[in-house]
Amino acid sequence: MDNIWQDLLPDHIFKAVEQAINASLSNICLRRNSYINRVYELERLDNNERLIAKFYRPNRWSDKMIKEEHAFVAELAAEGLPVIAPQSLNGQTLFPCGQINFALFPKKGGRAMDEFDKETWKIIGRLLAKSHVIGAKHTASSRLTWEPEIATRQHLKTILESGYLLPEFQTALCNTVELFIKKSAPLFQGQERILLHGDCHKGNLIFRPNEGIYIIDFDDLCIGPPVQDLWMLLPDSPEQSPNELAWFLEGYSVFRDFSRRSLALVPVLRGMRIVHYLAWLAIQHKESEFPRHFPDAGSKRYWTEVIKELQEIVHQQIF
Repeated sequence: MDNIWQDLLPDHIFKAVEQAINASLSNICLRRNSYINRVYELERLDNNERLIAKFYRPNRWSDKMIKEEHAFVAELAAEGLPVIAPQSLNGQTLFPCGQINFALFPKKGGRAMDEFDKETWKIIGRLLAKSHVIGAKHTASSRLTWEPEIATRQHLKTILESGYLLPEFQTALCNTVELFIKKSAPLFQGQERILLHGDCHKGNLIFRPNEGIYIIDFDDLCIGPPVQDLWMLLPDSPEQSPNELAWFLEGYSVFRDFSRRSLALVPVLRGMRIVHYLAWLAIQHKESEFPRHFPDAGSKRYWTEVIKELQEIVHQQIF
């Protein structure tokens, strides 16, 4: 199996990071949870400060796209939003380690957030609205545009070129995704497009004692409709989550208007998410750790079920 990370050894990590920070590290090198990238916790020797080194998967995002992510998060931080911005050293936030680039972040742990009460929903609404006010100023971007004709088509291409899809399912998947794109693309006409988080689910929100809620991991930063940063937080569809939606919008509307018309995009966004996840799996499937992390992914049963789910969205939820 392929292993693009085979040269990312502790000695190489230490050398690259020490060169970037111009300081020595201790022997601590703890791998942290991350599938698509590689993340390590390190420690400066002079002051025992813990650092997080995030190594970006090669050929997933261009340097320009990563630097735009860094600049946007730094902009949010400068405006007082609770985010964790990458460290800027001599004006740089992206550094080389052989053929793999990395960024450094201060270690800021926090508690996972499983359930939201009314006040939490309002706080999250205000936080995302503030980030969207800033994101709306970015009309030009190198990041992916989150629309079926662009993002979903690119994800389908990734799946087909990866060798991940079983041959007997190629026609069914292609036909289903093409019909999905055809039916859903018109729904994006006239929708607002801003720079946004793109992967805003509960796993990307943490609570830090005495500080509050933080938004983390802007790796999937994209240009898209603001509702993309809402729908994955809801416990069910908007129709089945009236209280949570109302509480969120109460907070959101303090800083920004929200288009209720955009809620009609949620079934489409869910379908896009499915195809995106398939592409996310596809670019990792040849790596040695993949079967252990995703034992059922890629089987005949898996492809049958995921194509059926997409077909249900296409034929029953998109009008």
